[in-house]
Amino acid sequence: MSRAHNFNAGPAILPVPVLEEAARGVLEVAGTGMSILEVSHRSKEFEAILHDAEERMLRVLELSGEDYEVLFLQGGASTQFAMVPMNLLGPGRSADYVDTGSWAEKAIKEAKRYGTARVAASSADGSYSYIPTKLDLDPAARYVHITTNNTIEGTEWAELPDTGGVPLVADVSSDFMARKLDHTRFSLIYAGAQKNAGRQASRR
Repeated sequence: MSRAHNFNAGPAILPVPVLEEAARGVLEVAGTGMSILEVSHRSKEFEAILHDAEERMLRVLELSGEDYEVLFLQGGASTQFAMVPMNLLGPGRSADYVDTGSWAEKAIKEAKRYGTARVAASSADGSYSYIPTKLDLDPAARYVHITTNNTIEGTEWAELPDTGGVPLVADVSSDFMARKLDHTRFSLIYAGAQKNAGRQASRR
């Protein structure tokens, strides 16, 4: 098979050794005589794979397993537009959102279903061609939400904002593990699995 060059903004290219290992796992995993698709999700073999993936994820992000938890969830990053406010916001509560592009706009729209999604800054006036430098943050906000990289508009946060102690939440789908960040600055990050490495890590 001739490998294609894939510059798609969605599904990412995977190294051939990764694909080969995954293919072997489809036939049999850990000497069980069963495929990874057949083995019980409660089995020690599957749990070993899951825990290893979680540990590796935290190690790459330079996060402590005592302070952070990795969650592998269905639905992609767009589902988290709702899941984040459903779990962290709630009626009568407010969260600050920085509107820097199409995906941030979608996150704001979804959050408004579950509470007050206050736009603390926006670059909509410039067709999302820049990242706002002045944020009107509410110190009583439940969290501050940003989109670290906007694939459609081509803007990326060069430095993380100072939220003054308010938990920082981010959609990192488009640059997750693509650059070095101080991930301890975040209280929660989420990403679509088809982009980069994709996962959600939340502070316990």
